[in-house]
Amino acid sequence: MSRKSRILRILLALLLLTVFVGYFAFSTFFFPPHESGLGVDVAGLVPRQVDFFVARADLSRQFDGFPRLRVAEELEQNEAYRTFQGSPERVSLGADWGVDELLAEIERQMAQLPGGVEPLEVFGGGDLAVAGNFQGATLGEAQWAIYGNLSTLGKLGIELLAYPGLLGLDAQGISVEVGEGYVTLSGGSITQPISVGRVRDVGVVSNDVDLVVRAIELEARQFKDSFLAGATYHDRIQLADRNPESDELEVFVNGRRLMETVKATGAWPDPNSQDFLPALASKYFQVGMINQLVGILGMDDGVNLDLHAKLSSELMTPLQTRTYRQRAISTDSLIDRFAIYAPQDTSLFLYVKCDMGDLLTQLFASIEPSTRSLIEECFQSTGKYRSLDQVVELLDSSLKDDLVLIVRENDYPPEEGGPPHNDEPVPAVAVITWLADGGAEKIDGLMEDIGRRMGTCFGLQGREAGSSGFYSNTVSGYEFKEFWSPHIDGTGVVAAGPIGDLCVVTNSILMYPHLRKTWTQGAPSHPRLSERPDFAALARSTTHGANLALWLNPRASMGTLEKRVRRWAEDEIVVDWAFERARVETEILKRDYGGRQKEALNPVERGDFEKAVDQRVDEIDQDIRRTQVPANEERYRRQLTYLSALRSGLVTVAADPKGLDLSVRLVAPLEE
Repeated sequence: MSRKSRILRILLALLLLTVFVGYFAFSTFFFPPHESGLGVDVAGLVPRQVDFFVARADLSRQFDGFPRLRVAEELEQNEAYRTFQGSPERVSLGADWGVDELLAEIERQMAQLPGGVEPLEVFGGGDLAVAGNFQGATLGEAQWAIYGNLSTLGKLGIELLAYPGLLGLDAQGISVEVGEGYVTLSGGSITQPISVGRVRDVGVVSNDVDLVVRAIELEARQFKDSFLAGATYHDRIQLADRNPESDELEVFVNGRRLMETVKATGAWPDPNSQDFLPALASKYFQVGMINQLVGILGMDDGVNLDLHAKLSSELMTPLQTRTYRQRAISTDSLIDRFAIYAPQDTSLFLYVKCDMGDLLTQLFASIEPSTRSLIEECFQSTGKYRSLDQVVELLDSSLKDDLVLIVRENDYPPEEGGPPHNDEPVPAVAVITWLADGGAEKIDGLMEDIGRRMGTCFGLQGREAGSSGFYSNTVSGYEFKEFWSPHIDGTGVVAAGPIGDLCVVTNSILMYPHLRKTWTQGAPSHPRLSERPDFAALARSTTHGANLALWLNPRASMGTLEKRVRRWAEDEIVVDWAFERARVETEILKRDYGGRQKEALNPVERGDFEKAVDQRVDEIDQDIRRTQVPANEERYRRQLTYLSALRSGLVTVAADPKGLDLSVRLVAPLEE
């Protein structure tokens, strides 16, 4: 053997020895290079009883360098997103719920970890979860842990933390306490102790050492008692109908603990609200009933949310229990049975399944007391009705438990010789209900009573002075009633009547035949909402049926909405004018009349005084409008900008006394 060959053999032997020793040294001090992965979802390291859990797979698809989203450029070009980012609503949302505080705290603590490595390089762009427990008075005080699949660099970085001298942590004033499978860092720039551990290819970073220890224990116990092994995760996340190619978040929140943490007091929606919709909604739902929320949130060109709310049935009212026991309709029924009544360009379609007597009772209970009393007095004035309860009983016995609301742009031409009306921009609105046996005769009798015996009380008025404002007309062989009143904005009329097994009420005379042609003919002359491919697709993507379904196509009514901004802004102004007028009177009497009482003024002085008061009150009114209306208008225009980003949307709710299943489908492409 030549000298050269012997040298090569020696060098090769030394190389193999070095690799062999290095391999075992690396395995001893750090981790085996070929160590297997965890083998299950990172939820297997999360304790079952956490208060919140948010997770996402394939993190690298979402971020282009943490925390920059891959869709950041598209978002920055989206008008609705830009408007929201710079809006008071965005600031208020973050401050009120403390979400910004929690996210900022996690980001701050992560940034203070040694090494300065990009988070995605550490976590490898794989699965990532954030879980923990609510503590203290704000979300920012929560105990949290981050669980993520590690890259080789991430695994090495965590192991090196056990050797602080190698990383120069002592020089930074950071102390390291080494535990069984984890280390705890404190001091220096770290504002609170941070524990870091590794379970195979999953890193755990937490402000609570117990969450790291529990992760290590759960892996040793084959993930028994983990969040992954619980029924909540299995039934509502693992078994959910999911698209593996979509961007989806797994979400769980302990609603009761969240409300306690943010110190939510009182009922929401507020049953004492002076606004009709919150008052009505409060009768059927309260946030305080929610124990848990769990589901899937996808964000591909919009929002796809499937959320299950576990309810505390002992906190539900008899009304809520009765309503939630109503059997949900299938998505096929929603499309083929109910959406056929709405024109294809409908901007809002609402289907409700509930006891009609209960609904009418709550409708009357939610309007202003003075208005409710006036309506009741009108019925009582006939001598035929004792109270509104009797009217509700009559309607309840006349109608089945399905209701459809249709709202679309009021593009119907003015009817020659039709009702006089103001020029207030309003959409065309129709309510459709289904008649029980004998219901048509009862409804017809009720309308006759309103038109002929209560017309004056309800402000009905025809074109000529003294005319009743109540008329009967026939369209396509069906008779309907017209109630004319100048108090009805935009159209001046409510038209109502039975059509076969239906009862239709609308604020536009011409909407009446339009709806009938829609459900009897359909496309191409009168296309239906059910024939819209996007409506059908969104409806069939939900899996729980519906007790309530809401379709939104806001762009179809944007013209009317934009015209109403000024009115909304002015209606926002609430002033106690009786108090203001009394204050102005006192001010003028003191300034111009020596403090005398107005009753002591002579007729000339009284006239000048009243004129001065009126002028000053008008000035105050103008000052208020000049300062408040523009800000209100700006807020409403921002809201319309948000709405305009929505191409279409469908919300469905399926209920039972133990839970609610909410599905939200919002189509809002970033680029169009």
